[in-house]
Amino acid sequence: MHVVIRVILPGQTETSPSRDSMQLFVVMKRGEDWWIKKLLNTRKLTLERQFFLDDFDSLSAEAQRQVTDLVAGLKQRHQADQSRVFNNDRWLIGFLPRLATKF
Repeated sequence: MHVVIRVILPGQTETSPSRDSMQLFVVMKRGEDWWIKKLLNTRKLTLERQFFLDDFDSLSAEAQRQVTDLVAGLKQRHQADQSRVFNNDRWLIGFLPRLATKF
């Protein structure tokens, strides 16, 4: 029996492909009962992601640090942008009822 699992991380609304995993069960039937004999649990990795990781691993330690720093900076910028959108929406939601009462 083969199972694929997708995970949504806390604070996110979409599944995270890097967290996809697969489970493989080896089952046997004894009489009327099914028994799990073996279980393999592993991350699911696309060829594109594997090629990227292979390329990343082939970089020098300094180059890997630079890529890691770049990704961390992009993530921080994205989170800051999301926070500004959330705060602007929250301000607008609080402002609209006050605006409506003036007319």
